Amino acid sequence: MFIREVKKQRSKDSKTFYQYNLVQTSRIDGKVKQNVILYLGSDPLLADKDNRKMVLDMLKSKIFMQPDIFPSDVPEHLRALAMSLYEKYLIKYGEPEPDQVSIPPAPKKADMHQVDVKGLQVADVKTFGGEHLCRQVLDKLKLRECLLNLGFEDKQADKALIAIASRAVFSSSEFKTAQLLDMNSELAGCFGYRSSITHKQLYAVSDKLYTHKKQIDSFLYNRITNLFDIEDKLVIFDISNTYFETGKKNSKLAFHGKSKEKRSDCPLVVFTGVINAQGFIRHSRIYEGNKPDTNTLSDMVADLEKYSGKAKKKTIVMDAGIATEDNLTLIREKGYDYVCVSRKRLRDYPATTTVSQFTDRDKNKVKLSIFNPEGYSDTWMYVQSDAKRKKEESMAGKLAGHFEEELGGIKAALNKKGGTKKFEKVWERIGRAKQKHKRASGKYLVTVDQSGGTATDIKWKRKPDPVREEKEKGVYFIRTSYTDPGETELWDIYNTIREVESTFRCLKSDLSIRPVFHQKDERVEAHIYLTILAYQLVNTIRYMLREKGIRHDWKNILRIMSTQTIQTIELPTDKKDIHIRKPSKPIKEVQQIYQATGCKDTEKAVRKYVVYH
Repeated sequence: MFIREVKKQRSKDSKTFYQYNLVQTSRIDGKVKQNVILYLGSDPLLADKDNRKMVLDMLKSKIFMQPDIFPSDVPEHLRALAMSLYEKYLIKYGEPEPDQVSIPPAPKKADMHQVDVKGLQVADVKTFGGEHLCRQVLDKLKLRECLLNLGFEDKQADKALIAIASRAVFSSSEFKTAQLLDMNSELAGCFGYRSSITHKQLYAVSDKLYTHKKQIDSFLYNRITNLFDIEDKLVIFDISNTYFETGKKNSKLAFHGKSKEKRSDCPLVVFTGVINAQGFIRHSRIYEGNKPDTNTLSDMVADLEKYSGKAKKKTIVMDAGIATEDNLTLIREKGYDYVCVSRKRLRDYPATTTVSQFTDRDKNKVKLSIFNPEGYSDTWMYVQSDAKRKKEESMAGKLAGHFEEELGGIKAALNKKGGTKKFEKVWERIGRAKQKHKRASGKYLVTVDQSGGTATDIKWKRKPDPVREEKEKGVYFIRTSYTDPGETELWDIYNTIREVESTFRCLKSDLSIRPVFHQKDERVEAHIYLTILAYQLVNTIRYMLREKGIRHDWKNILRIMSTQTIQTIELPTDKKDIHIRKPSKPIKEVQQIYQATGCKDTEKAVRKYVVYH
């Protein structure tokens, strides 16, 4: 038994001080263990080595019940100090028993105290469930090991993991995230990080993560495929964009383009994703906001060759926006297969055998038929979908209804006092209506009858358009480089593109990749990449849950996990205050999520004593 001196410093610029612990040495299974059995405080008298020796001798005499070794010539102030420390020992461990085997006594299973119920308090309540889940799944992904190998210091690695989990749990700005970490969440505590984290530190760690993007992406994707034994054959490619709430005049990234969110008034930044059938992102890139969709595929193919090799022939699945003839030729030249929606609509195609089946979503029927059209070297599949038909009919009906309603208003004005009746002015109104409803007006033939320069009647009818009518019936075509595919096989492959839709929906809605408020281009890139890393964490959790039959979206998972909190319970007893920091007991749904992901549903309670003097 000895007294250990511990040097302390609250910050780099603060004054150093010393604290003292009573430590017991023991040998367990042939190994020497040192256990702190009593905190002695920071009394200045203990700074002197001789004083510490005398205090230790007095404590050992009392603890081991050996009065013979109690020092005789001891200054009164040291005797008083030693006796006060022994009182703390008795409060913690109780009076020694004559037949006691170990010193101090081994803890009993039941720890009984007399508690003042009226004085009981619950303090420092913070959210815990979602944070505890994210921390354990990040441990499974071994991302901390990757960061340390890339040169991150221990604290930097902790802050990086906290930043990723924060984006997954809070989806807030760095400034608000710093406030949540400080006041509302136990996330930093889950990683054992006890210092405060500022928004500037979150900026810095995001920037550092982005500088190692290629290495992190490669490590994380390989770890995920190995962890879940994923056979990596399908590659889904798509493109999206997010908008800025500021002008971004001097930016090299932010440009006006075609916004996916109909925000043509805002500058945009484009990002692409190469995603596997399970929804995990293999690679991602960031482009200028005016980058055409069709010009991004060559970079994706180059990334695929560079990081994946050609050990297994892969199939690239993509939507019509990227599937130009040049891009399809490029894919074939590089030795990959493809499955995509055709940008072209055929007027004539042979009627062959038809296979009917149900989609996975709403039990809507689809009709499928494979054929090889003249003039094309690849295979095509005719698809007629009830779900798409309903959607197209609804959209077309609404658009046509708005246009016809406006034409009806122009016609009604011909018979109203003060209404527009001049032939030229009526055509001007019709022209403005066509411009306003240009998605529907092209389907109509409009005529105006006149007499003496005054319009007397307006008539309209729909133009015949077989291609457009087929589209409204839910008809479209899928193309593939496969030479002899089956209808069901090809349909199942194409439907993996829903993972892209789910991925981008999660990035935009659940993880708030949009809108972007950052001013610097490098910060914009770091923001998007941090969100992508958070998505990898989220999709890992959701994949684990799907494997166990739990199909919650991320917001619902967070809602369920938020029912578990952590708090400090303050128990006033007759001799001391006991502070126990402990998570709440998880409800049934939270336990199911923990079990499905192979995570622990709680953590060990931390107990502190406040001793009365």
